[in-house]
Amino acid sequence: MKRLTLCLGILLFVLGQQQTFAVDDEFYYLLGGGEPVTRSASNRPQTFELGGSVAWNTDLMCGNFDMSLSVEEQLQGIKGSFSDLMDNVMSAATGAVASLPALVIQKVNPALYDLLQNGVLQASEEFHLAQTSCEEIVGMMDEAISHNGWESVAKGGYWGAESTAGSEILQTRTSADTAGIDAGVIWVEGAQRGGRGQAPIELVGDTVRAGYNQLLQRNPANNTSMAASCADAPICEYWPNPTAMSDWVIDVIGEKKIRTCEACDKISARPGMGLNHQLGIEQVLIATDLEALVLSNDAPTAAELEAVSGGPGMLISRRVIEAIREENEHEQMVLINRLSAEMALSRTMERAMIARRALISGMKEPNVANLQIAQEDLTPFVADLEQEIENMLFEIEVRDRVATNTAVQLLMRDKVRAQVPIVESPPASNFEEGASVTP
Repeated sequence: MKRLTLCLGILLFVLGQQQTFAVDDEFYYLLGGGEPVTRSASNRPQTFELGGSVAWNTDLMCGNFDMSLSVEEQLQGIKGSFSDLMDNVMSAATGAVASLPALVIQKVNPALYDLLQNGVLQASEEFHLAQTSCEEIVGMMDEAISHNGWESVAKGGYWGAESTAGSEILQTRTSADTAGIDAGVIWVEGAQRGGRGQAPIELVGDTVRAGYNQLLQRNPANNTSMAASCADAPICEYWPNPTAMSDWVIDVIGEKKIRTCEACDKISARPGMGLNHQLGIEQVLIATDLEALVLSNDAPTAAELEAVSGGPGMLISRRVIEAIREENEHEQMVLINRLSAEMALSRTMERAMIARRALISGMKEPNVANLQIAQEDLTPFVADLEQEIENMLFEIEVRDRVATNTAVQLLMRDKVRAQVPIVESPPASNFEEGASVTP
């Protein structure tokens, strides 16, 4: 029965239900309340990954325009300045082109041949001018739409590969708009990513995994566990392998996946849940173990104390457990909740600092560091993680002030009033110093 009461009490605290004050009020406020920080904005286990609109998946490729169609429309007078030529001359030109090869036209009717040649040249020139305008617009869009910068990187890599192979330059320019972006981008450890039939570029996940490995002097793409050979490195104590760490970081700050291939979903993104979400998960785990220690009559072992501590820098001693056991059930509920929250906070902050270092380390992986667009896209994620840390520290400071100042001062004044004896004035009398006073 005692265990059931304590479990229900912890659950009420974790869920933020109204507190019934069967505890020392002053003690409660001096602790700073039941929670050191606010709860997570959402109680869902994770967020959805969403793709962009179909319009953003369009490949901005000027090489897809048909030059022969442009020239044909110019000569037929459908569009362009060449349509101003005389209708009868165009009719003759159309008939001549349909029945005679160009060499015969040159011999039979040199003037008509020159007219056609000038028309073709003018139409071609207008096409190339339009293509130049297209390329200028694409250049501007590359700066406005993030995935187009990645496509430019893919095309650049394709140009380099074709140049090394000695390919024909005009054909390479034509095929770069399709085969180039389908080839993907050289990513972590030289692997091709984001192209057709390739895994997408996982901006945060790939970088964090590379950083995890680099901090442990391993190959950046290694995904095996390090728990058995970690030599007590804190990064391995929290995450046994790179995937576990990347999952934690993505849950906090989100993820962005990128593809460059033609007609692919170019961008998909997943928002993060923030550090408060991870703090809540950690607190529940610690509170469960701490409750078991408090209810047990056995002396806690070193392993059990470590399981409820906030890391090497925030250890719970045996005397703390024994002190909680001496409290009544209601105060045990407050102390278990508050202590588990503080230990979870210590763990979460340490994890966040290690994760920040791993993310920055991953950005120094040679293939990631070589891509300016990768550095630009990753910088906001580093800033988000740093801001999460700053926000949590600021919130702790503010909540401590709010929870303690006014409430504690009021309780102290009330205690003083209770300790001062109340002296009542004597009733009115007709005697002064024992003598009767005659009015």
